[in-house]
Amino acid sequence: MPRTEQLGVPFDRLPLIDVHTHTSGEGADGPPSAVVQCLTECGVEQAFLFAPLLMPHGLQLTNEHLDDIRRHNDYIAHFCAASPDRLLAFAVLNPNPGLSGGDLEGAVQLMVEEARRCYHELGIRGVKMVPDRWSVDDPRVLPLMSELAELGMYAAFHCGIFLDERSSTYCRPALYEGLHLIEGFHGHLAHLGWPWVDECIATLAMETFHAGPDSKDRWQLKADLSFGSPPDWQLESMCKAINMLPADVLMYASDCFWPCEPTRYLEEFVYPQLATIEAAATLSRTAPPAGSAERVEFRRKIFHHNALAHWETATRGRPQELHRQRSTPRTPRARNPRTAQQQVMRSPGINQPRQTMG
Repeated sequence: MPRTEQLGVPFDRLPLIDVHTHTSGEGADGPPSAVVQCLTECGVEQAFLFAPLLMPHGLQLTNEHLDDIRRHNDYIAHFCAASPDRLLAFAVLNPNPGLSGGDLEGAVQLMVEEARRCYHELGIRGVKMVPDRWSVDDPRVLPLMSELAELGMYAAFHCGIFLDERSSTYCRPALYEGLHLIEGFHGHLAHLGWPWVDECIATLAMETFHAGPDSKDRWQLKADLSFGSPPDWQLESMCKAINMLPADVLMYASDCFWPCEPTRYLEEFVYPQLATIEAAATLSRTAPPAGSAERVEFRRKIFHHNALAHWETATRGRPQELHRQRSTPRTPRARNPRTAQQQVMRSPGINQPRQTMG
């Protein structure tokens, strides 16, 4: 029995879909079976798994790194093919101009070709992108976004600050508003855009004026609630999101790096996020009252239903057809995984060494 059965009385079982988890490459993630075991014990039906990110980024990228991007996408297809009904593979695409000798349009075309390869040859249906030295609102980048919509690929974007001092200005929430103009585009913004939470909420709220007609999923962009706002901001940010946005726009996410033990997954990701959402809902002026059947449905939307509907709409219901290779693809330039300590939802100052009395 999943441990999350204990989160409520029998009629209130809380199913989960995690829309933001990371792999770190060959030898770092453990076997796919261990990921599936953790998901099963924690009551998580499916998880989005992002391909490993590259160690060099930004101005350091050159055309020699293009093959690494392809190998990382091969890796995630291979890894998730072990359990395609539970592990949803996300390729990483990066139209950084450095990949094409400084030519942004050339880099975009390379990523269009890689998106097609990932879809048709690797069977991948999702894409993760981290804007860095390129911006989603640049007209030269929009052909890639249009291609993703035409293929039927779900797109997850980093949104908000980078505490490791990367190019955060390319990931401000308002820069994503142009995605509303691309017919058929579906994806989400990660981390509720912290520290630009208000801006992220406003960007998502634009759609309330022109939501689509589909009764199951009317939205092009949603938000994941993964590691972002430090503790001092979390409750206030969640209250704002619940008050301003429709309940079917918000999605549970951990930002977990595999491997992860079930106890740590629950204690560091599920329980804190559930507690914050429940507290915010109780304080909000729009959420259903605690103890009501409507509140149960509210929880289930955020932790499960919203993600499922968005994935099925983006992919048009076409299942993954993941390609598993004879041997695990090598990923020598994969970025180092986060340690367990780095994954705890803490503020930057708390991460500093504590003073001791001498």
